[in-house]
Amino acid sequence: MPVFKTAAIALGRTDYSDSSQIITFYTRDYGKVRVLAKGFKRSSGRHSSKAIDFLSHYQIFFIKKEHTSLHTLTEAVLQNHYPPLRNDLDKYYRASCVAELINEFTMENDPSEELFDITTETLFGISMDQDATVRSLVFEIKLLKILGYLPEWKCCVQCKNRIRQTTMVRFSVKEGGALCKECQMKFPHGMLVTPGAVLIAGKLAENNFQRLDRIRLHLSIYVEIEKMLRYYIASLLNKELNSWKYIKV
Repeated sequence: MPVFKTAAIALGRTDYSDSSQIITFYTRDYGKVRVLAKGFKRSSGRHSSKAIDFLSHYQIFFIKKEHTSLHTLTEAVLQNHYPPLRNDLDKYYRASCVAELINEFTMENDPSEELFDITTETLFGISMDQDATVRSLVFEIKLLKILGYLPEWKCCVQCKNRIRQTTMVRFSVKEGGALCKECQMKFPHGMLVTPGAVLIAGKLAENNFQRLDRIRLHLSIYVEIEKMLRYYIASLLNKELNSWKYIKV
């Protein structure tokens, strides 16, 4: 059987036996895959007891099975363990949120090189930045954009007029974006947000990852965008993320 090689991020793991685990990876070439890691829990021999660690970047080798979605891991070469994530709870939970979003929004065997690259850049940035709030916020927006879920923020989703900064707008999951003052009367559902938060969220969707260190958001704007994203993502998934319980907004 051929052995496939790809870069991968460990999204989660569950015990399979006394010596083996089932690992969920998000890979650059094959999307999300589940593999059986035989013997990877052993404390001696070729693999250590921590051979596969959550939120770590690997080069993996695996055998793809034809009639099952559970493949066989043969080797995993660590590329980046992101050590600062292990020593800072806020960084760890923000990185966990990244993994949870990938796990919830992606299907198995549906690759996106762009999403994989943004994920590794985000994990590295969260681990190294003094304040990782903007980076994690931008990741959520970029993920929605890449996967085709990005709401309309630049103009009213109904009348298509540009959002004006003089009045409050309503953000509606049902309508798929922002509603101007006039259209709010016809579509009253959703949450009220300042136009500044809506417009800045739209700009963040276009922002280059290399320029994130130049972005400074006022706390009130950050909180508004984060609440808006949580409302939107929870509606798309029909549930809240577990990691949100540990990240203050």
